[in-house]
Amino acid sequence: MLKFVELQLGQGWVAEPNAPQPEVSVAGSNVNVCFRSHRPVRDEKPSGILSALNLFSKAGPKFDETWGTLSFICCSRWRWDNTNDHEWYKVDGHGRYSGIAPRWGEFYELVGHDPIRDAVPWETIHEDTANSRHFLYYFRDETLEFMAEEWSFTPSLTVL
Repeated sequence: MLKFVELQLGQGWVAEPNAPQPEVSVAGSNVNVCFRSHRPVRDEKPSGILSALNLFSKAGPKFDETWGTLSFICCSRWRWDNTNDHEWYKVDGHGRYSGIAPRWGEFYELVGHDPIRDAVPWETIHEDTANSRHFLYYFRDETLEFMAEEWSFTPSLTVL
């Protein structure tokens, strides 16, 4: 049975929901996906008179924004699909995992037997290994899949 395990990038980072602009680069058997990301900023509540003045503020939630790099280590193959959020929500949508994956816009590891994993073309780097794992990230206008042994996420030190 196929199971979708939701993964967290760490420290509250997520892909920017409206325009993540992912870019893929391959370096040997590592594949890197650079994309716009953000995380909520902890809003320290002012006290005293500052609190009273802030009472009427209409400011919404604040976010740290930056580019981040999601790296897939010992990646054997990867693919880029143009499935987008509109197709995902259609009754007859064309997303391979529409109606199966728990939520749109998330990063998952797929665990278990997947009868449709090889039903589409992949960019192959080398043969899968015994330690290869299946990762899937739904961005707004594209879906990226990877067969890799491990992954890591690093936010850039420069802010957008």
